[in-house]
Amino acid sequence: MDSRNSSSTNLQDEWELVDDNVRANAPVASPHKGKPEEEDGVAYKAPEGFLSVRLRQGEEIRTSWFKATQQVDEFINMFFAAELANKKKVRLIYMGMLLLSSRTMGEYGIEENGVIHSVITDAPSTPNPEAVIQANLKPINPQNSLLLLTGMFLYARCTLPP
Repeated sequence: MDSRNSSSTNLQDEWELVDDNVRANAPVASPHKGKPEEEDGVAYKAPEGFLSVRLRQGEEIRTSWFKATQQVDEFINMFFAAELANKKKVRLIYMGMLLLSSRTMGEYGIEENGVIHSVITDAPSTPNPEAVIQANLKPINPQNSLLLLTGMFLYARCTLPP
């Protein structure tokens, strides 16, 4: 039996390094250097009452902030004004969740210095109004009419007295 493990006064961690000469070299994923609150050597701090987060678009990371009661579309208008002016569509993703513009930022449980990914694409073109009208005037599908008649029959049978 190993004397090291049998000694009750020796409180060592059970984990041991296999090779003490191994060095960990982890590449930095972003060109951003310095603390998360710094960009280009200038310190940015969230205003009082706001929560600081990091916005990531591709390899670029920038600091931003929000209030928990702020709607997602207000946040997008605040930090992506240039993209919106160029008719781009901005979508935000936090921990795999697409942030819906009608909900508040607080509903997603975003943590301090959490990373929100932004996906910016060209906005979809608006459809031709005449094409929309023609699409709504499709002929009646015989399968749909049979389903409708069956539904009406079952409704009448269940609601009318015998």
